[in-house]
This record gives sequence, structure tokens and C-alpha cells, in this order.
Amino acid sequence: MSSTASLTDHQRTVLSYIKEFQAKRGYSPSLSDLAIAFGVRSKNAVAKVVNVLAREGFLEKDPKGRIKILDNAKKESSIEPMTLPLFGPIAAGFASPAEEQAEEKVKLMDMMVRDPSRTFLLRVKGDSMIDAGIMEEDLVVVERGKEPRVDDIVVGILDGEFTLKRLAKDKGKYYLHAENSEYPDLYALEELKVAGVVRSVVRMM
Repeated sequence: MSSTASLTDHQRTVLSYIKEFQAKRGYSPSLSDLAIAFGVRSKNAVAKVVNVLAREGFLEKDPKGRIKILDNAKKESSIEPMTLPLFGPIAAGFASPAEEQAEEKVKLMDMMVRDPSRTFLLRVKGDSMIDAGIMEEDLVVVERGKEPRVDDIVVGILDGEFTLKRLAKDKGKYYLHAENSEYPDLYALEELKVAGVVRSVVRMM
């Protein structure tokens, strides 16, 4: 089976939603369910994504077009969490003697992910969130289903378009705020939805 790294951000989001839907209800969503969930009018748009996921081996469709997550796709969430030793503290100012003994063992999954079935990664494109410490090519860990609060960094769906911004509110109206003064605040013409809340940021040095 292919790695999810071969998928686009949107395809991974759809796959995560299908897994979550199936885990909750015991059956997979229809194309109509997916169209409603992602705010698109045409089932053809989600059908194209489903066909890619089927071709890549993440799910299959029966003769009636019903979706089924493959068992081997589920194994991704059962991988043993990585545990690393935590040393420190380390001075960010003047140098100090290095600590030789690890203070504890830390599971990275526990630090960044509360619920793997609701969590997915997105690769950041652009510089609209640099003042929040989120740079282009960073990976953000996003949790679906978490109730968004004002000031949370979220994956917003603004009139059907996905974007990473901070959730803000003014005079009772929600909008999306960029953490870069070069970018304007974004207000929905029709609808603003939140696909997930950012839990942490991963950066490769």
C-alpha cells in the first residue's frame, strides 16, 4: 500500500474524514455525504478524490460504488509510537555543562497527537503565518472535531477554499486572521467552516 506522503493535503483530509466517519458509524460515507462535509455542490469533485484513494490502495469501492477502508490502511494508526530520551534543560543564552542523563522518555505521538483517528498532517505553503512561527514547508499537526476557539490556529474553509489562519471574531462575526501584516483579514462571502485545529508544528532543519 502506498504511503500517505504520496497524497495531496486535500486527499489526506478526505481519507481522514472517511476513516473517522466509518469509525463512528460503522459504515463509510456516500459521495453525497462527502460533498456535504466538504462544502462542494458536485459529487464529481469528491468522486475524483475517492478514485485516487482507491487507486493508491487506501480504500476500495464495491460494484454499487460504496466506499470501504482497506484493512491494511488501518495498520498505519497501529504503528508503535516513537519514544525518545529527553535531556535538559539547555541554555538558550550562555553555555552550560551538558546533562548526561536523560530526565525521562517522551513519546512524540503523545506530545503532538491526542486522537490519531482525528489527526492529520498538512504541509504549509506560503508565508502568511510566519509571525506565529509557522514557516513554508513546515508540517502542522491538525485535529479534526476539536471545538475551535477564538485565537486558535485553524484549517479554515472559506467559501470552499482551504487556508491556514488564526480564528478571530469581531462584533459577533468570525473571520480568519493572517500572522503576517502583508496579508489582509479574510471574511466569508457565503460560509466559513473549520476543518481542524492546529495542535503542533513540525520543522525539518
